[in-house]
Amino acid sequence: MPVKTLCALCLLAPLAQAAQPIWPAHGTAQAAMIADYRTLACSKQAPPPYTGTLRLQSKYDQRDASKSTLRSSPDADSERIGKQVKQFVGGLIYASKRFQRAQKPQDANMALACQDQWLQRWAEAGALLNPDASSTGMAARKWALAAMAGAVLLTQSASDGKVQLNEVQKAWFTRLGERVIAEYDPRRDTPGVYFNNHDYWAAWAVAATGMLVSRDDFILWADGNLRRGLAQAVRASDGSYAYLPLEVARSKLAASYSQYALVPLVLLAEAARANGLPWSAEDQHTLDLLANFAARSVLAPDELPELKGQAQAEVAPYKLAWLIPFLQRNPHHTLARQLYDSEDGEVDNYSQLGGPLKPFYPPLPGSRT
Repeated sequence: MPVKTLCALCLLAPLAQAAQPIWPAHGTAQAAMIADYRTLACSKQAPPPYTGTLRLQSKYDQRDASKSTLRSSPDADSERIGKQVKQFVGGLIYASKRFQRAQKPQDANMALACQDQWLQRWAEAGALLNPDASSTGMAARKWALAAMAGAVLLTQSASDGKVQLNEVQKAWFTRLGERVIAEYDPRRDTPGVYFNNHDYWAAWAVAATGMLVSRDDFILWADGNLRRGLAQAVRASDGSYAYLPLEVARSKLAASYSQYALVPLVLLAEAARANGLPWSAEDQHTLDLLANFAARSVLAPDELPELKGQAQAEVAPYKLAWLIPFLQRNPHHTLARQLYDSEDGEVDNYSQLGGPLKPFYPPLPGSRT
């Protein structure tokens, strides 16, 4: 990522405060249990750090223009690498959950020891930093970064800020954030590039990392992708909803990808607010309209002409995790609340975000969960 690009962004909208997290530190029973967890040895060994090439192949058949058909024979190397990375990311998330749910000090501190030691092993090895990557490999890198940064941010919040990265870990996350910027920044200006959910998720990965390592330039870069994402919204003729054309183009996966794109957009909107960046009533209205379409694509897809009568694949409830922060800001958004209630509020625990979000927000009025 050229330094001049980030510096130019810094001049556009100076942050009110440097890289503020969207989940602030808060007191918990577990935070009061924290002792010198770094003296403990984690009971489970981390998987070997992955430092090899990220020339992965997509799980979708590239001959299908809508990219909605899975490959008939998945690539074995891609699956092996993906499994190794997911095992590591899953361990960080499990440690965060274990800490948040700990009833005893030994459990709380062992969870923190494991998260810390797993991070240290991969950080020291420079895992996931290999620049030799396909577009699918770049995607895997940014998804892993989003999940890892999210898991640590959630741990830090639940620890009342007592858990912090050491310098080796900070440097590793910083390099990962810079790598994701370097890979995704050219997509902003390259002709013929489909600027879509990949770019929104790259932005969230970078923003979450910025919150973790106090890089306000990361927050600003990510905000640029949020603004472009909002600008891509196409409003219905009656003005009742807006949709993202590149997500709707996914045929039977249009509903699923509309949710998938909204997750980082909603969190980036939260990041903008938390960091003193401009967020206008018009910005919020656009997000509200996108939420209308996303909700209707699940609740009443046959009523949306943009879906062209294509039966929609079932949307996994965790992909509706955007509803949790969104409804905190917009508790009276009718369609979003209908979608939330249609799943009995069970829309949490998205691993790509680093774990459950509900513990970090007050219960919704009238909600059982």
